[in-house]
Amino acid sequence: MEFKRFREIIIRNRKYEKDVKESLKIFRDRVQWDGDIPKIMKEIGRKLDVFIIEIPMNDPEFGAVFLETGYSKYLLLNSNQPRNKMYFSFCHDIYHILNGTPDYINEKREVHLNQDYTSNDNEGKANLFAANLLMPEVEFKKMYELYREDNNSIEIIVAKLMNYFSSTFVAVLIRLYELNILQEIDAVKNLLEYNNDDVEKLFDKLWLDKEILKPSLKDEMPFVFEMLNNEGTQLIQEQLISEYNFNKIIERIKILYSKIRLEK
Repeated sequence: MEFKRFREIIIRNRKYEKDVKESLKIFRDRVQWDGDIPKIMKEIGRKLDVFIIEIPMNDPEFGAVFLETGYSKYLLLNSNQPRNKMYFSFCHDIYHILNGTPDYINEKREVHLNQDYTSNDNEGKANLFAANLLMPEVEFKKMYELYREDNNSIEIIVAKLMNYFSSTFVAVLIRLYELNILQEIDAVKNLLEYNNDDVEKLFDKLWLDKEILKPSLKDEMPFVFEMLNNEGTQLIQEQLISEYNFNKIIERIKILYSKIRLEK
């Protein structure tokens, strides 16, 4: 990430704090949870009346897409992106779901790096919201102090925070300044040049599990089709839909699915 953009993000995030705190309160009132987000994504979806589906999509840079039919809401998560980015994409889009989904919610986006980030307030708020969900302030500060006691190297501390919070390298760096843990921005200027290989080498050096750096490629569509078949059979038996129309619906879904999924 460019150093100028990194600094702009931190400055803008201070302006977003009040609005994001209000959204966090709404989220916690509805979900009644203040713990590990990645482990309960499905439960969060149920609380918000959103069906969460993981699909390995062709484009590894695509985060998530929200679909609303008028009857149901669906959030498709791309499992062909690193797990830490997928978790951030999930939290990012939860903000949009709570606050009204913009037309561009299904755009291609990379965590904290999308070109519109520094010019679009809605996207900036969504990213700050996601950072708060994945890296709660009190726990983040506590873990920072714990890791700092063992080592003063900021790159090592960032890697350990990444591992603990299942977050991304840049998101952790930004969080350190959002919470005023670090003050001098120039101190991390060289870290902004780290690429995926650099981060993996850092994880290897520290004997950290690299699972969060890899895509899970989890595909939940077979379960979705099974659920649809069960529900469709019942609707047909109750004569609420014809077998012909049901089969056409399933056929259309399978065509769309084949267009977006990662080729095996």
